[in-house]
Amino acid sequence: MSRPETRLFAALAACLVLWAGCQPPARTSPEIELDWSVKPDPPVTGPAVVSLTLTDAKSGAPVRGAEVRLEGNMSHPGMKPVFGAAREVGPGRYEAPIEFTMGGDWFILIDATLRDGRTLQRQVDVRGVRSR
Repeated sequence: MSRPETRLFAALAACLVLWAGCQPPARTSPEIELDWSVKPDPPVTGPAVVSLTLTDAKSGAPVRGAEVRLEGNMSHPGMKPVFGAAREVGPGRYEAPIEFTMGGDWFILIDATLRDGRTLQRQVDVRGVRSR
């Protein structure tokens, strides 16, 4: 005879498997090329602008109409992240303000939702942000 907690665990595990299997697969977009830069260059503490260019890897066409969000983090734990929302400034070109609050190494998580529902997640490193 099985113990009640064993049956409960088995039931929870079965529910988790069923729930995970019912989720639609994520439609990520590895076929999108990303070019980026930060101004000022070299980066310093304070306000900065992250420029992104999204292009279709096959055709080279600009990826228009994406919703792009940024999250900046220091490479060491304990710092509060900073956020920015990009706006499209030209076909497939996006700019987002961000604030480097401390000197050191940063990384920026880029999260974009394309017009067709696909998503793009990338991480870029911004090394050596200098203090003013």
